[in-house]
Amino acid sequence: MGSAMEFGQVAGLVAAACWAIGSFIYSRLDAPAAAMNLAKNAISGTLLLLSIPLFGSGMGLWIAAPASAYLLLVISAVVGIQIGDAAYFRSIQILGPRKALVLTTLTPPISAVLGWFWLAEQLELPALIAMAITLVGIAVVIRDRNLASDRSGLHEGNPRDGLLLGVFAAFCQSTGLALSKVSMQYLPPLEASAIRIVTAFVGGLLVAQYTGVLPRWKQQLFAPGVPKRLFVAGFIGTYIGIWLSLVSANSVDLAIATTQMSVTPVFMVLLVAIFLRKKISLLAFIGMTIAILGVALLMRPW
Repeated sequence: MGSAMEFGQVAGLVAAACWAIGSFIYSRLDAPAAAMNLAKNAISGTLLLLSIPLFGSGMGLWIAAPASAYLLLVISAVVGIQIGDAAYFRSIQILGPRKALVLTTLTPPISAVLGWFWLAEQLELPALIAMAITLVGIAVVIRDRNLASDRSGLHEGNPRDGLLLGVFAAFCQSTGLALSKVSMQYLPPLEASAIRIVTAFVGGLLVAQYTGVLPRWKQQLFAPGVPKRLFVAGFIGTYIGIWLSLVSANSVDLAIATTQMSVTPVFMVLLVAIFLRKKISLLAFIGMTIAILGVALLMRPW
């Protein structure tokens, strides 16, 4: 139990790294945002279902869980994944992943409010200070103008739309995590993740079929080179990332978990530096140091 709790305290950071990798790949795929969302849900949903017999907690929990737990997970899937992730994908297409990820820094304060009023989670002053330090560090990282744009150039859009979609995605994802945390009183993170992703996939498939866009999406998603990159992004960014995000949310206060997850821009800067061969400036390095210090303080027992 102790080791599980210790892993839960760092799971948010690992999820952040996974999301950085996934976001970097998704932003460079020439396919509609909603289509990529449907594809990554299909990939990760299949992997999660295959994982349940190996790592799940048994059928007893599924039977014992009340209907309200399943209902909350369904709502969480629609709000946080089907709608929230589609909005986020479109945001990173317009703004580029590094800039779009700035908007994820809105998730911790939104989560803090939800946790306070809905989940009765009260953060101590040292934790609030550590959260603030972390978010300041992330803001400094993103202000680095010496890094060239990480936009792929494949998608055009109004920057204002990208901004609004990013803010909307942060709200949806915070709400989805809060709903999931309530349901995890009865179902573990793996099972909860599987229900969320499969529900979001079914919902997205029905919408795509009803609107008649599915044949066109299939052509775009199966274009040369796309399936392989989609699988890597779906495996790392969604299958592992979503699972670990719920492990984190189930182990620590929601605001702390989402603060850990919001360090994704720090990992994104590293990816841009490595794969696009962009130099990390002094400003970005200072911001990364501040963010790491904030996370270290956040994880310290007070």
